[in-house]
Amino acid sequence: MEFDFKVSSGALHVVSSLQQAGYETYIVGGAIRDLLLDKQPKDFDISTSATPEEVREVFGKRTARIIGKRFRLVHVFADREIFEVSTFRRQPSLHAGDMNDPKALCKPENMILSDNSYGSSEEDAFRRDFTVNALFYDPVAKKLLDYTGMGLEDIRNHVVRAIGVPALRFEEDPVRILRALKLVAQFNFSLEPATENALFASLDLFRHAASGRKTLELEKILKSVYSDRHLETFFDYGLLNSFLPELAAVWGSDAMNYALDLLYERNVRVESGLYRDSISLALAAAALPFAEAFLGAAPGQLWEKRTEKVVMAVREAVENIFAPQTMMVRVREAAIKIILMQSTLENFTGNSKTELFRQRSYSHARELLLIRHLALGEDISELARMWPRGDDHEEKVEFFPQRRPKKAEAKNSAREHKERKPRRRGRSSRTRRSGKPELPPDFSE
Repeated sequence: MEFDFKVSSGALHVVSSLQQAGYETYIVGGAIRDLLLDKQPKDFDISTSATPEEVREVFGKRTARIIGKRFRLVHVFADREIFEVSTFRRQPSLHAGDMNDPKALCKPENMILSDNSYGSSEEDAFRRDFTVNALFYDPVAKKLLDYTGMGLEDIRNHVVRAIGVPALRFEEDPVRILRALKLVAQFNFSLEPATENALFASLDLFRHAASGRKTLELEKILKSVYSDRHLETFFDYGLLNSFLPELAAVWGSDAMNYALDLLYERNVRVESGLYRDSISLALAAAALPFAEAFLGAAPGQLWEKRTEKVVMAVREAVENIFAPQTMMVRVREAAIKIILMQSTLENFTGNSKTELFRQRSYSHARELLLIRHLALGEDISELARMWPRGDDHEEKVEFFPQRRPKKAEAKNSAREHKERKPRRRGRSSRTRRSGKPELPPDFSE
């Protein structure tokens, strides 16, 4: 199938260079899914028949660096970008008898601890997690390969379908449970029935995933513009209990609802190009309501002075809200400063703001100040004039960018927690998502 996708010049250079050296090479995975959904990929992953050593030989040691042990790949620098280049792998397989034995599936011993068995491009497609992530694109020949035969159809139908035996896919890598639900949250996809059954049956295995990988996924979630949807979806499917139990324990509380509203306002403005995708700002937005709760205050009721008790409450909220996952120290410290500056900006009585403007945390603190008032349904025009941006850039979009719809209400499921109460969002006026994302005309026909 021919598709003329617009890819970055760096990605095209890496693919064409490897092809010219005689290696079969494609852009793979989520980038192709995003292009088919008419979305701009954040990065382009590349897969090739060349081994990591051969890739480094093509680009040179200064441009290509081999990384990883469990999954060896190469970081290639091209056109001021870093591209992950992996070698085609083949699927580790169970014995034929085990494939038909339910007791052989959904066990920690089936987890893949090393994935460096090289194979063909077709074998590589069938070892991937979901059909929507198993599409291969050749930007030189403009050809799209769908080895599973289901990838294009599942994207059209907005379905997340595991490749092969769903239970085994999740057992091999429990982080795939989280990634499946990220697709549900971000694109309003639904889980194919067998995949959904396996996901529910495999939830307990998520605790076996490496803590470093779970923390990395959390950082990606906070950096994204869908963090509020992700958390809601994780709760709906029961993953939050294993991933972020501290949040699951307070789900539905006023503080939790306020935190989701703050994340939503932050995400809207990042998506509109007004804010940077700062993890520290997202962490500050999520933690602030819990700092207020620790102090016995209602959501949105900020403290007046920065007392020792306030500092301790803020630090406790930032360090514990996403436990047992742990953010980097510099991210946590930045979030603490952003939160503590709120009372200074809210109750400023001085004559000069110059010193505040010079503080490294001022820009994000100002952003949190504005989204706090937005989440409470208040006008921020006067605040925005009082506290101008801390850099030399003009505002590129209006203070109230167009709102994207919120995550749709989760469908009723026989596996939903019987005791779970429906969400209530008293302050938010955002609308729920309706319908499915539109596909580009040349793809939907």
